Amino acid sequence: MPTAADLKAFASANMPEDDASASGGAIDTATLIEFTPLAANDSLEMVSDNAGDAGNATLTGRQPSGAIAAETAALNGTTVVPFNTLGTIERLMKFVLAAAAAGSVTLRRAGGGATVAVLAAGITAVRRMFYDSASEASATTRYEKIFLKNTHATETLNNAAVKLTADPSASIRIGVAGAKDDTGSVANRKTAPGGVTFVDDNVSQAVPTSALAAGEAIGVWVELQRGAGAAAIKDSFTVELSGTSV
Repeated sequence: MPTAADLKAFASANMPEDDASASGGAIDTATLIEFTPLAANDSLEMVSDNAGDAGNATLTGRQPSGAIAAETAALNGTTVVPFNTLGTIERLMKFVLAAAAAGSVTLRRAGGGATVAVLAAGITAVRRMFYDSASEASATTRYEKIFLKNTHATETLNNAAVKLTADPSASIRIGVAGAKDDTGSVANRKTAPGGVTFVDDNVSQAVPTSALAAGEAIGVWVELQRGAGAAAIKDSFTVELSGTSV
């Protein structure tokens, strides 16, 4: 039966870094949107569990000054590679491999500290949603799309439903796409997707057909609402995919 480990979250093809580029599209199974935020400002390092991994990787972070900066370094197999030039960052923006590694690449806090993200073989990136977005003089709403996928090889998740279970900043709502494995997008992240009903915390929305077969994914649109001149936030939210199986 599908377990929690088989139900995974991925990015969509278009994860904009501004308010002009397209948002949404098909699933991108090479990009993760889940990571562990930094508990405090710190520098980061990377290491693979495969001695042969030597490709480039680029780490982008927001520095304590507020500036977004990046550093590219080469993996060195199982030897730890620090991002010394970038130095201390306040938050991760994205971490991107130039090509898929043979092993699992761990991004962690310096000195063998807490793991921020693990890019398993075949995964080439992890990134923050609503990249470089900010409040404005008037209330602003933005939309980005993620996918929840049943990666089990053979079995279906029945009674499949999606729910927002945690939203500490009280700024998020979610809406399930009208069809599984869809490719719908919007012109930019300030444009609401058509035909999507957005709900707040602890409201379940059924996956179309109420089942997610092996290999199927459901798109979930995420709505971020910020009031006029709202203060900066650095927070997370939690979306749950649940169901039953044999």
